[in-house]
Order: sequence, then C-alpha cells, then structure tokens
Amino acid sequence: MHEQGEKNRYNLPLVMSGAIVGGGRDLVFRAKLDLGRRVAGAALAVIGAAIALQLVRAIVANRASTHADWRAYLPVVLVFGTVALAFLLPGTLILLYRRDVRVDPENRQVVERQTYLGFGRTRSHALSSFKKIVLARRLIKRRRSGRSVGSSHARRSYPFFVVELAPAGGKPVRIVTEQQEEPAREAAVKLAALTRLAVDDEVERERAREAAGLDGEGDTAL
Repeated sequence: MHEQGEKNRYNLPLVMSGAIVGGGRDLVFRAKLDLGRRVAGAALAVIGAAIALQLVRAIVANRASTHADWRAYLPVVLVFGTVALAFLLPGTLILLYRRDVRVDPENRQVVERQTYLGFGRTRSHALSSFKKIVLARRLIKRRRSGRSVGSSHARRSYPFFVVELAPAGGKPVRIVTEQQEEPAREAAVKLAALTRLAVDDEVERERAREAAGLDGEGDTAL
C-alpha cells in the first residue's frame, strides 16, 4: 500500500478527526480533537501551570522572610519560568487549536482557516484547481521505548484515513483525518456530491491488489 509516514512531535497516534457541519449550500469540515490529543494537551498545560504556581509561591514565601528586592529573583524566574512555558504553551496550543475547511460551491472556493491561540490564518483555493478527491490510508510512526534507533522494530505505526483535495500539481489540501475508514469514506462521498469531483479510492485499490496477490500465491501453492 502507498503508505505515507508522518512524524508527530508529541508522539500521538492521531492529530484530529473531522466533524461535518452543514452550512446552507456550503459544506464545512470542522476538526475536533481526539481523546488522546485532549489528554496530552491538558497534561502539558497542567504541568506548566503547576510549575508556574509553585514558582510564584516560593518567591512570595522567600520574600516575606528575607524582604529581598524583586530583581533578585530574576534568574530564578527566567530559569523556572522558561521550564513552565515549555509545558504550558504547547499544551495550550494543542487544546485551543482549531481548523475549519469550508467548501463553497457558489463562489467556487475552498477556504481553509486555522486558529492558534486566538490568532487565525486563512487560505483560499479555487475549486477549479483541484482535479480529484483522494481517500487514502496514512501512517504516523513513533519510536518504541527501549529500542535502538537503527533497529527495524524501533518504530510503531498507527494507521489513519484521510480525505484530501488534490490539485494537478502541488500539495493537496487535507479535508478530514479519521481513525476509522467509514467516517472518512462518508466525508469523501459528501465532498464528491458537492464538488462533482471523482474520488480516487486508494484504500479499495490497494485491497484489490492485496486480494489479487493472495489469490496468486494460492494458485502457486496448488
């Protein structure tokens, strides 16, 4: 199978899954965090907040007894504040990340909007620039604990399914990411009905190749 490995900075098996939202004649694919992502983001944010809280408490208690100037605590604040932010910012970013893809057939546009910590970025693509819809299986690879980097068993693979709008050339626009095949296939069908684009079903095509290969092996054995 044509499997594309994707690196995940926080070693999570899936980034997010898609929820389809009806918007008049438009079709909106709204990303939602999966459970693993929510737990990881919350854990990072809580650890960062706890470090920051302990830092503030320690400084207040120390100053109450020593009456030291606030500037004396700057080195401590810089060191432990940086550690706290190293946990707090990624966790908050994970929890507050939002992504919507709106398919607007009336204006013949695909509008992709991403929001990071309240700051939004919007990209518009002409619907005519896309030639097909791709339904495919991808992989996220993560290193196994206790395995050497060069070992063939050093990484675990987590499969997931994607729906993408593919242009004639250039990078495709990802519409949906799902752990299960059926929700991704449903999204591909709805997208095809709205855009009139053909679905390139890589999942079924690979199944057919695998079945043909197995049949060939069985005939050889006979």
